[in-house]
Amino acid sequence: KEEQEEMPDIEVVDISGATYTGKLMIIRDPARVFVGTVPVFGDGDGMRVDAMCKRYDAVAGINGGEFVDGEQTSTAKPVGLVVSQGKMVYGDVSGKYHVTGFTEDNVLVVGNMTGQEALDLGIRDAVNINSSIGPFLIINGELQDVAGVGGGLNPRTAIGQRADGAVLFLAIDGRQANSLGASFSDLINIMNEYGAVNASTMDGGTSTQICHNGKIINHPYSPWGARECPTAFLVGGVSEQ
Repeated sequence: KEEQEEMPDIEVVDISGATYTGKLMIIRDPARVFVGTVPVFGDGDGMRVDAMCKRYDAVAGINGGEFVDGEQTSTAKPVGLVVSQGKMVYGDVSGKYHVTGFTEDNVLVVGNMTGQEALDLGIRDAVNINSSIGPFLIINGELQDVAGVGGGLNPRTAIGQRADGAVLFLAIDGRQANSLGASFSDLINIMNEYGAVNASTMDGGTSTQICHNGKIINHPYSPWGARECPTAFLVGGVSEQ
């Protein structure tokens, strides 16, 4: 019992570097992490992560994969694959995707694969994000070379997993006087420092948001607050005191 008190199920850590500040969340039990979605994918508006947490009665979450953004922006329409709670809810078996997701054994997998390969791997929850927007950061303990993927200093979201199974949610604030933002290399360094053996970026910019107990706890840079999204990685279970 004492050990449980010393090691809370969810721990939030303040993160800072030369050009950024942010929040890192450590979730001890990877079985609690899953992909939540908007009720209907389409041309409408998505949901902020706090609203998505409420929808699923989740205690925490970060924004997830890519969505249609350009001349026509649809924050409720994902790009690529979405697997939620064991079902492929967006994408198809033959499409090739840049997948970040959890298997039924609660292992975080990052890699390029078809929808069928993801299902064959036993992926239960996953999202897709273009490698230039959200490159893989660490694969099986190997730090990835993100030079030339684009970047600069920006608000950033990432997810990772340690060797002991604990899941890391990372949200770095950016485009603000006190936090210009992080590069992809910064994310690799943070994830590596906190023991991630696999890690990937999620959508960033105005999408970057991390929620705990019903509140967004980072500082999205938009005056209108965090952007709506179609997917999020959420943490189910009992509320943390």
